[in-house]
Amino acid sequence: MCGVMGQWDNNMNNKNGNAFTWLGLFAHPDDETSASAGTMVKWVRDGNHAYVVTATGGELGTLGTGGLVVERSDLAHVRESELKQNLSLYGCNPPFLLRYRDQELANESLDVLSMKVLDIMYLVHPDVIVTFGPTGVSNHSDHIAIHKASRKAFVDYKNNFSETECPLLIYPSIPDDVARQYSLELSPDEKRMDIIVDIESSVDTKIQGLKNYKSQKDAQEFAKRLYQTRKEPHGNKESFSVSPDSPQNWDSYVITEYLRNL
Repeated sequence: MCGVMGQWDNNMNNKNGNAFTWLGLFAHPDDETSASAGTMVKWVRDGNHAYVVTATGGELGTLGTGGLVVERSDLAHVRESELKQNLSLYGCNPPFLLRYRDQELANESLDVLSMKVLDIMYLVHPDVIVTFGPTGVSNHSDHIAIHKASRKAFVDYKNNFSETECPLLIYPSIPDDVARQYSLELSPDEKRMDIIVDIESSVDTKIQGLKNYKSQKDAQEFAKRLYQTRKEPHGNKESFSVSPDSPQNWDSYVITEYLRNL
């Protein structure tokens, strides 16, 4: 059963006695942390399950920070190790690795890529599916490719459920002032803050996760920035928009209220 509707109970932390399941669908190691680590940590701490799909090895990322020097040929292995370390830190299950090369995901047939994602949906039976929105935040081709594949897989997957049982598909969203600050050209689906999660109790774990991606300069920069702003209004929040592909009555789902009260 997925994403059931019903009367919210503040003592409820599962569905019919079973834990909820989160499925993150991302392009590179560290995407899951930047987008949603604070929420995943709270989710798992509350007795739920979390899975992450990482489509590429991030082979074209930076080659180390803070004295760490990585050979280009070793980078995918290093980033995979960093990913596994962080998912263990967060309490998530080991990652599903699709083994595509960085910046080559868009070369794959949409049908083939979405089928791989769909197979994983059938395997883990998610209540919440999170992936990039239409622009991938940064317009990275891999981010956009995983968005398209995830949407297609979700539409196929939800056909197996009634509207009251369908899971939610959500995208990380970014406040307007932050988007302007970093000149991000976002779609409307990446601006709405339909679900806001207070991550004050997990932001330090998210910062540590970013720091653990020692091979990646942007992760280190984000960790520093998040540490400096963690007490500001947006610093201890993660926000998500609900995809238009989700059922129209998503706002009355128990899982929606659960996330808002996490």
